Amino acid sequence: MKTHENEIAVSICMSAYNHEEFIEEALVSVLEQNCQFDFEVILSNDCSKDKTDEVINKIIKNHPKGHTINYTNQEKNLGMNGNLIFTLEQVKGKYIALLEGDDYWTDKNKLQKQFDFLESNLDYALCTAGHQSIIPNVGLVTRTVDGGIDGITYDFKKIDNFRPHYLNMFFRANSLDIERLKTFEYSGDNVIFIMCLSKGKGYFFNQVFGFRRTHPNGAWTGKSEIERIKMGSEQFIGLYRFPEYRKAIRSKLFHTYLDIVSSGDTNKNYIVQAFKLIRSFKEFLYFIKIVSRYFFTKKI
Repeated sequence: MKTHENEIAVSICMSAYNHEEFIEEALVSVLEQNCQFDFEVILSNDCSKDKTDEVINKIIKNHPKGHTINYTNQEKNLGMNGNLIFTLEQVKGKYIALLEGDDYWTDKNKLQKQFDFLESNLDYALCTAGHQSIIPNVGLVTRTVDGGIDGITYDFKKIDNFRPHYLNMFFRANSLDIERLKTFEYSGDNVIFIMCLSKGKGYFFNQVFGFRRTHPNGAWTGKSEIERIKMGSEQFIGLYRFPEYRKAIRSKLFHTYLDIVSSGDTNKNYIVQAFKLIRSFKEFLYFIKIVSRYFFTKKI
């Protein structure tokens, strides 16, 4: 059923920075979605140094659905988190979908599937899905779950092995606390996923909905392994400041601290913080294993 005329059902928030090579494919994958509802595209170009702005304006002018794009070319760089928040604060829709300017959707029915699911399942706050990517020295990788299952339901009380997948995240606009997002240095998919999950269940479609690019200038893929782990830890550390999230993320934060230690970081504070989060004998044994290896490697 189509929504009333001029009533925005879904807001697609897009962030771009130096995405001249990729932004057209990303935008077209959004504009050519098969939807029985009205949507808007909120696109913020974070003061790119290349020709991203030119490409975007060309699409707005020439594509039949270019009028759905609410475009801002920032005069100053807002940074990854600031640029995301800028788009979120413009939202008019009941639902929000996220996509970065160097990724793209491969399923033209993606938005409709996710919209229909949340419309029919009022106890769910968000949904996401699998994706594909090219990994250097590996090739094409498909991020779905083995076993032929249709999907996975996540509950706030048990979120182990969750798969946020930023490029496929779709959630109720009223489940996100934007003011809290502003307190994070990097409010990536983990933060948004946990915030939404605290308001209702989450669903993972065991289907490929999009393609995630891996390139040297990517906000995530362009970072080293230890840098990516630390970016993830910053999200969990930020969430842990709020009492209502602590129980849900404690185990994940504990293992993230030890992942940093395993990667060779010399800051002993991570060891101390991991120790404070131990709640079981099994975790204590794992802590001893990682820390012992750390001290043996450092010969301290």
